Amino acid sequence: MFSVYNQISTPQDHVYKLVQLPPSLLELMKSSSSESLEFKAPSSAKNHLVICSDSETYTVRQMNHSNTVLLLNDMAPNPLEKRLDHLVPSEAADRILLGVGSSSYEYELTPTEGYIDTSDVPMYDGTAVPKSAKTVETVLADSPIAREKFRHQWHRILGCEIEGVAVLLSPQFVTDALYTLISVLVAERQTAFDVSDVAPRVQEENPKITSAVVNTLAERFFRRSNSVYELDETEIATWFGIETLKKTSSPVSDNELLLEWKSSLPPFFTAPLDLALLRGFYCRPVTGKVRYLARNSLSPEIHARIKEMFQMVREWDYDEFLPFVAEFIPPSKKADSVLLKYTRKRRVGKKVLVGPR
Repeated sequence: MFSVYNQISTPQDHVYKLVQLPPSLLELMKSSSSESLEFKAPSSAKNHLVICSDSETYTVRQMNHSNTVLLLNDMAPNPLEKRLDHLVPSEAADRILLGVGSSSYEYELTPTEGYIDTSDVPMYDGTAVPKSAKTVETVLADSPIAREKFRHQWHRILGCEIEGVAVLLSPQFVTDALYTLISVLVAERQTAFDVSDVAPRVQEENPKITSAVVNTLAERFFRRSNSVYELDETEIATWFGIETLKKTSSPVSDNELLLEWKSSLPPFFTAPLDLALLRGFYCRPVTGKVRYLARNSLSPEIHARIKEMFQMVREWDYDEFLPFVAEFIPPSKKADSVLLKYTRKRRVGKKVLVGPR
């Protein structure tokens, strides 16, 4: 049996909040690890708070209670070092709980991939270095993402640091730089390289392609084994295919696109070209022809996006439709269980077609 007391006044220099800790974070806090924990919130988004370890990111969401939760300090071990004086000390109970706060809500942590806030990161096209106060470290500090995940995502979105300024490499500059890098590797019959070795030779061809640019290209388009990078023909071919698609002002036939795609590759660079690599970047407004379709031009809401897609193309090949809506499908669910609300499927020969419900 405990005797329970409550503070009459609360401290002015701090306030207690309740946070549900997942097992992984609890173990981290119990261990002697030097790994840090920090709350982060992007300046470009309202009410978006995360907590990050070095490797994991958790979204923080407020959960309201119907009842009030009391925060109690056990006065026997007295971890909060509170003082409780009794009018008659001899009558003080041995087992005492002291209320130090109350809460009508607590914070729930949900694992998330996190993302990089690029709202203030300028684009670099190989000409003048943009004026910006942001370094890669400040972009990391402003982004709701763990440090280890940041590095991978930063290179995926073609982030780079030029003369101390954090930038995103423009698609055309990336295409030109990648073309030059591959041409140098092909000329020297290399399929694997170290950035420090190949960067000077690439910069001789184009002074704008610095070691930092080569490193970004290597991380984005090549397979890494320790400090050595090997050609990833599929990643490279996909990039050139998407850029070729973007240049099509009107629908082109599959064969026409494949020919233009092949001609865009560096000389003597061979890679298997398959239209399946470009799914999620094109639609078929005319039977047998494709046209570039930017995903970011579509609605960020699933119902509206599907409606827009069916306005462009009345009936889609299922495999070409799915990449445009994959982001809305939870990992725990099958695609059909989500899409059934908005679409109808039918089989025609070996093909599966999807249309509006």
